[in-house]
Amino acid sequence: MTTPKTATLSGVALATLLASGAALACSAMGPKTHVGNITEIDREQHTLTIMDAETQKPITFSVDNKQLLAINSSAGQVVVRYRDGDNGELVATSIQ
Repeated sequence: MTTPKTATLSGVALATLLASGAALACSAMGPKTHVGNITEIDREQHTLTIMDAETQKPITFSVDNKQLLAINSSAGQVVVRYRDGDNGELVATSIQ
């Protein structure tokens, strides 16, 4: 039988595990990699913005035409690998 105290402790433990998983998401994927949900696709500016799973801050990447065509919607979680651009921007090298 589950008591309210046990249920609360179980809920806190589960929330802690889930939060730590999100916090480790980007770091665990390796260098020059971010994981997050797509928040904006700007086809005119050739940019993709995600809400980073680790920092909970928006990160914007420059993307090329081929990558823009491959992005079907403005929702969902993606893994973005990138390189540093000449002007300090983050240039997506792969989006999964």
